[in-house]
Amino acid sequence: MRLQMAYVIACLTAGTSFLLNRALVKLIGAQTIITLSPVIEEMLKTLFPYAFDADIFVTHVVFGLIEAIYDWVQTRGRIAALLSIGGHGLFGLATVLTAQAAGVYIGLAAGIVTHLLWNTIMVRFPLRSAE
Repeated sequence: MRLQMAYVIACLTAGTSFLLNRALVKLIGAQTIITLSPVIEEMLKTLFPYAFDADIFVTHVVFGLIEAIYDWVQTRGRIAALLSIGGHGLFGLATVLTAQAAGVYIGLAAGIVTHLLWNTIMVRFPLRSAE
C-alpha cells in the first residue's frame, strides 16, 4: 500500500508543482526556478507521503520520472530527462537519509538545500547537448 500511495502522491504532486511553478514564473519571473520551485516541490514530495505513510523516496523518483517525460515531450533531450530522474532521486535520498537520522523536517530541509544547489548549478552551467 505504501508504494501504491507513493505513485498516486507523485502524480498529484507533479501536477500541482507544474501548475504552481508555471504561475510563479509568470508572477515573479525565472528566478523562481532557483528560489521557490525547489522549496515547493520538496515540501509536496516529502510532507504528503509522510502524512499518508507512503514511501518518500519512491515518491521523489516517480516525480522525477514524470518530469523526465515532460522534458522529453518538450524536446529537452535524453540528458535532461535522465537528469530529472537522477536529480529527484538524489533529493529523495538526501531527504530520507537525513530524516532517518534527524527527523522528517530536517530531512525536508536537506532535500530543499540539495534541490536549491542542483537548480542553481543547472541554471549557472546549462547543459549543452549534442542530441
